[in-house]
Amino acid sequence: MVVENLVKNEVSIKILKNTNTFSFSEICQALEVNEVKIFSISISGSNIENIEAVVKVDLKDLTSALRLLREYEYEVLSNHEEDDFFNELKDRSKYLDKYLNI
Repeated sequence: MVVENLVKNEVSIKILKNTNTFSFSEICQALEVNEVKIFSISISGSNIENIEAVVKVDLKDLTSALRLLREYEYEVLSNHEEDDFFNELKDRSKYLDKYLNI
């Protein structure tokens, strides 16, 4: 019964980073600092330059965890409703356009 609850609350985060600086421990640290439980981390693709990974975590507010992953220079490839990063960028872009058109 506990296993069913874990699977229902699972979210996948797809990330990308340079091969030379990719670190499992860094990913774990960024998520666990924000009290996000990690179910698994797996490599979904790689080449000479980049490693693409899928991190399965529990469903909760991921905003601060995604922000910290970006600070560690991980590119978040998956879209999440909780992620306000792109909304902030859109708002700033609109403000910049308005400023430039004055």
